[in-house]
Amino acid sequence: MPAPPPPAVLAWMPPADQPPLTIERMLTAWTFDPAMVLPVLVAAGLYLWGVRMLRRRGDAWPVLRTVYWFAGLTLVFLATSSALGVYDRTLFVVPAIQHMLLQMIAPVGLAMGAPVTLAMRTFPAVWRRRVLAVVHSRPMRFVGHPAIAFALFAITQFAFYYTPLYELSLRNVWLHDLSHVHFVLVGFLFFWALLGVDPVPHRPPFFFRFMLVLGLAPMHILLGIPIMLMKELLAEDFYVEVARDWGPTMLDDQAVGGGILWGFGDVSAAALIGAFVLQWYRSDERDARRTDRALDRRYGAGPTMPPWWLEPEEQAHRAAQAPPGREGP
Repeated sequence: MPAPPPPAVLAWMPPADQPPLTIERMLTAWTFDPAMVLPVLVAAGLYLWGVRMLRRRGDAWPVLRTVYWFAGLTLVFLATSSALGVYDRTLFVVPAIQHMLLQMIAPVGLAMGAPVTLAMRTFPAVWRRRVLAVVHSRPMRFVGHPAIAFALFAITQFAFYYTPLYELSLRNVWLHDLSHVHFVLVGFLFFWALLGVDPVPHRPPFFFRFMLVLGLAPMHILLGIPIMLMKELLAEDFYVEVARDWGPTMLDDQAVGGGILWGFGDVSAAALIGAFVLQWYRSDERDARRTDRALDRRYGAGPTMPPWWLEPEEQAHRAAQAPPGREGP
């Protein structure tokens, strides 16, 4: 009698008889993933409660911060509950899109929403001190360093696709949900430490953080291109069991998914680089104005300097060079 399959296989069987992924299905196919939907609802409710508390006290909270936060939560919801969640065990290209949304795009909005700052402004003094204690604790000082956060960000992507973790996540519902949560948390940690909108344990120079952003492009090249060119299938046994009889071949599907990991990641990285350069430029302008104000306060505003062409020496030089019978300007 053959041995029973391992518990991970019994936990979640491959999807059977999934209809073709058409445009209509993309718009109408939905699923409910409690492991992602419930945290999204809780995060949305707590954020709105914090904003409401501030407004009741007469304090303002930037609307754009709220927009960023809910844009990030919306992307998490769509990545796991729309057709992407329905077909994420049928086609390789779908979890590739999911991965980019959950780890690369949605966390930017969540980090720009400045949840720690909102908590600091909402909580009473005793809780503010506790939040700061957590932010500056030894574990957070380690994982919250942009270089360490970048390493975790990169290791997560390569470990997921180039180890048995990918197939295990397709066969085990708990590991599947945990991988989604992990993508969001690791992405948030990286962009939270990198962008520094909230109080963070480390604030390295802009150039150092810019180089980390620049490193996202080659990282996604190394991640996606080998998958595009592979002649063997990732999680082959699982996809054979799915027995999909529509759409691209399994190898073509995997090649497109690898292209998305490469292209989606690089386009997103390019947008981040542009935004980071703009932030860098604006930060330099703010620093220059702050320095000017500090010098004015310390030494007093200096006299207004005339243009160089009105300096007495320049006027005398022009008069000496003027032709006879013509006065200098």
